[in-house]
Amino acid sequence: RLGRGPGPLGGAGRAVVGTFDEVGVGVPATAAQALGRRVLAEAVDGIVSVGGGSVIDLVKAVTFFVEQQQGTPGLSVTDKPALVHVAVPTTLVGAAGSNHFAMTDGSARAAHVAASPTLMPRFVVVDPAVLDGIPADLVARTGLAALAHAVDAAVSPNRSPESEALAVAAFGRIWGALGPAVGGDADATTALQEGAALAARAWQHSAPGLAHALAQLLAARSGAPYAAVVSRLVAPVLRFEVDVAGSQIEQLARAVLSSDLADSIDELSVETGVTAGLSDLGVSEDDLGAVVRISQSNPFVKVAVRPTGEADVAALLETIW
Repeated sequence: RLGRGPGPLGGAGRAVVGTFDEVGVGVPATAAQALGRRVLAEAVDGIVSVGGGSVIDLVKAVTFFVEQQQGTPGLSVTDKPALVHVAVPTTLVGAAGSNHFAMTDGSARAAHVAASPTLMPRFVVVDPAVLDGIPADLVARTGLAALAHAVDAAVSPNRSPESEALAVAAFGRIWGALGPAVGGDADATTALQEGAALAARAWQHSAPGLAHALAQLLAARSGAPYAAVVSRLVAPVLRFEVDVAGSQIEQLARAVLSSDLADSIDELSVETGVTAGLSDLGVSEDDLGAVVRISQSNPFVKVAVRPTGEADVAALLETIW
């Protein structure tokens, strides 16, 4: 929903001037360009995004480019964004809790990442009703993606005491709720959404991790759903990082009474039906090779808690091929 104010909507003081539904998977550059043109032509100053990570990231991308064009790039969280963004997430991924976005260049089959302090949605509406009727497999994949975001926040070199505490709380909440929520339990679905919101909040004060980075690259290259890829990367990335983030990983394991967290996540994946390998998701061997080659320029790979070279990326992806 595209809004402009002031308008005839009573206390809200805003007018709805249109809608935009040409989003696509992975924020195609063409979608960002199309929405950006409408925002400028119709003097839009607010957008309500209703959808998953691609929908929310699209609004962040447009906000970024509008600010750049107007010469008012966000420099701090106290700056006013060019667009007031109200996000209504309909999945459990953490896009509503981050100030970065990834936009897909269809011709190059690559993801370009940008960030700004003013890109985080001004308001986020967390409502269990929006999850009613979504497929169980989407609950499972995006729930595991939220679990991955909690892991990111817990082990991030940029973590703060607040983000670490939020991450542990989120991890425990998601862990206990995911299986029953996939089975349709309404109370568990509410708890799962609360856990995902905590994970997104923790993400605000840390940095996306290696699983997120590789999932972005693979999704852009192959068209595989981001959540399907990141949900399969959680366990192998934990095994890869345990030598340098053992105490943080052990803290998460204690929260869910696990003696081997990576193995326990594998078991949770099987329990919730998230077992597809990359080849099942349409990723080709050529895609794997391309992602390995371009991984070293990704900003989140560069700041991963454990230094990660091309050979490391190849070995990680091979485990879920």
